[in-house]
Amino acid sequence: MVISTQFEHPYVLLLISPLILAGLYYIRKGVSKWIIISRMFILSLLIMALASPYSLGLGSVRDDAPKITVISDDTLSMDLFNKDLGKKVFDALQPKTPTKFREFAGIKSPIGDEVIGASENNNLVLVTDGNANYGKDLFDAISFVSQTGTRVFALEQKPLHNDASVEIESSKNIIIGNENVFNVVVRQAGNDLRYKLDVEIDGKSVYSDSVTQKEREKSIPITGSFTTLGSHKITAMITPATEDRFKLNNVFYRSIFVVPKPKVLAVTGDTGSPLYTITTGLYDVTTAGSLPTSLSPYKTVIIDNKGSTELNVEPLRNFVGNGGGLVVVGGQSSYDKGTYNNSPIESILPIISRAGEFKGGRNLVILIDSSGSTGLSSSIGTDSRISLIDANAISVVRNIGKDSRVGIVAFSGITRQTNLLSMGSEKNKEELENFIKEIGPKEGDNPTDLDKGIRAADELLNSVSGTKEIIIISDGFIDPKGLTQTKNTVQDLTKKDTKIQFVQILFPEEARMPSDNYDKLAKEANTDVILLYSEERLSTKIGQGPSTTPKPAETPSVTYEYPLATIDSNHFITKNINITASVTGYNDVTPKLGSDRLVATSRGKPILTTWGFGLGRVVSFTTDNGGAETSWASAVYSGENSRLISSMINWAIGDPRPKEGDVINAEDIWAGTAGRIIVTSDKQPPQVKLDGAPLELSRTGPTTYETSIDLETGDFHDLSGYGIAVNYPLEYREIGFNEKLKTVIESNGGRVYNEDEVEGLLFLDIKEKAVRTVNEPISEKEPYLLAALMVFLTEVIIRRIKDYRKDRPVIEENQPELVHIG
Repeated sequence: MVISTQFEHPYVLLLISPLILAGLYYIRKGVSKWIIISRMFILSLLIMALASPYSLGLGSVRDDAPKITVISDDTLSMDLFNKDLGKKVFDALQPKTPTKFREFAGIKSPIGDEVIGASENNNLVLVTDGNANYGKDLFDAISFVSQTGTRVFALEQKPLHNDASVEIESSKNIIIGNENVFNVVVRQAGNDLRYKLDVEIDGKSVYSDSVTQKEREKSIPITGSFTTLGSHKITAMITPATEDRFKLNNVFYRSIFVVPKPKVLAVTGDTGSPLYTITTGLYDVTTAGSLPTSLSPYKTVIIDNKGSTELNVEPLRNFVGNGGGLVVVGGQSSYDKGTYNNSPIESILPIISRAGEFKGGRNLVILIDSSGSTGLSSSIGTDSRISLIDANAISVVRNIGKDSRVGIVAFSGITRQTNLLSMGSEKNKEELENFIKEIGPKEGDNPTDLDKGIRAADELLNSVSGTKEIIIISDGFIDPKGLTQTKNTVQDLTKKDTKIQFVQILFPEEARMPSDNYDKLAKEANTDVILLYSEERLSTKIGQGPSTTPKPAETPSVTYEYPLATIDSNHFITKNINITASVTGYNDVTPKLGSDRLVATSRGKPILTTWGFGLGRVVSFTTDNGGAETSWASAVYSGENSRLISSMINWAIGDPRPKEGDVINAEDIWAGTAGRIIVTSDKQPPQVKLDGAPLELSRTGPTTYETSIDLETGDFHDLSGYGIAVNYPLEYREIGFNEKLKTVIESNGGRVYNEDEVEGLLFLDIKEKAVRTVNEPISEKEPYLLAALMVFLTEVIIRRIKDYRKDRPVIEENQPELVHIG
């Protein structure tokens, strides 16, 4: 890219004004007009050249002494590692290049804040376990500074000591009589832990067993139910038989508050369905064939297989907007089969009742350029072009959604390819990665036949339905001989709603501009070439799905099974639930912008979608109640899968406590971290006591009051009858090296090193990647000098021709010829 011409000495251009005046003076004196104009033009061009014209072009500059900041984590959890390593790295780098040293310590780990605070340097080296627990999210911080040109590196340390921590994961407020699952999570820094786990509920042992743990994190489910209302206490304690560095994180306290069964309204005509059986067993259910005018007695409304004309939407809208819950279950009379599209009920739901594209649910073919030119290496690095192309292809495979299908086509003079494989299987991902790693350019003449590769990808995509996409990763050097045919192929696929994306891999020394032929092909696909330098990866640059909307597909026949896949396993509804069921049918819908798609079929069709509406929560469950003989979803209502049903209704309910009297909301807290207390009450102000001592509340709304508490002792406490537990400091929860740190750093162009690689590879890699794109001045004198020379030569030639014609003798007509007589 080149910026418009500028002049280094613009004041020299002022000489053109007197030049013009002198020329006009001599023209008036009778000197040849055309000679004067020619000389004025020549001299003006020479003056412009004398003013030193230049333009700015983008160039790459290698920094031989890159600035580095070493960030050393010296917090308490780092006692498991060599705490001198940060200083050792600093001492190794300082003699070679300008290096700063930053260190932070204490009971909190604000690693993300430290990364942002040190990002004025181009290179950061993190010596940390990667377990941030305070301030800005570490992974967001790495992504942010990487986009501004800062490269982040880290050291993966092996712990010198092992440690174990325990935690209980569960809801705070639970319903009386219902069976609940409390997940006891045990983490370790190493990979060899033996311990005894004891769990007590209200002082009575409910679990005691010896455990051998090889994995870093293990979840042990404990089931239990309560028959009395009010606060209850759960304690989990581990007694390690192997090395355990810290003792204070071996006990965890969880306070539970048991409430009466919440009132739920079931609008259904099928009281014999599994959905109805599960619901009546867990909640205080009122059954109705249609929506009543008043919904105020209920915490949640469940609508089962009802058409839009059967629903009185206005009271439902007010109910949900003021904090009520709504669960809409599909079937043969609901959603796309119940005229929901553009109806009043659809405005409340997180879906649109018609088919559309689904993010992550796509068919993708990655075209990899394996022609001879990709075997070349960078002049200032060691990476070959094919290795960078393969790395980007692997990045896409690793980061794409579970319900996508991916195939690989390698093209050169010949093509090699895989089948389209589901990305819900780690085995399939591994198979594709191995295929990519084996791709390499052939020796000798091996041209780039992109057209053949695109047609091979099209054949793969012709075998499937749904959204279709092709990503071409190449060096951009396309054979011009076949360009016209390739253009026609790209045009044909674009008309068929196949999205094609063009990615060009660049070496650091190359200008950030696409090759001409490659750019022409991208324009035929109505897109631009994505340019990636060697340290960049495609998964952070490219869009997640096609921009075109596929044609609506018919609902599949019930004779087919569609396995379900969890899309978001961190949501309250799906966390710790292993979904193994399949459905034989579903309502064809499209998630709205802002909704959360939690469960879908392996082809990407939404099954469970949620969002917030006003103060309430809405669940769209787009398969049926599992009741009829021709039911779509009977498997979802049995065994472990049935927990999905109770979990989605519990989420819609939110806080199951009735809105009567003083309602206290307070989660258990970590020692040293302030906890927030919210009280809803009609009293002004309510009286709330912590272990008998009154708390000072601040009014934050018409009926809401808040305060915060900061307790240091780990134990149970009483908050006016509402129990609260205080546990060990958060610093001791996540222990050992965080493996996710490596993934995030590498996806943002950095690298994570082992301890023995520090002195040898770290500085060399930082130096190799210390390439900056800068604006460089490019002299533009030559065009002005050449123009002046051309004008001068033209003038000389014209004058010579005129002089020749003037000196040549002219023979008049009818003039007698002279005859010499000898």
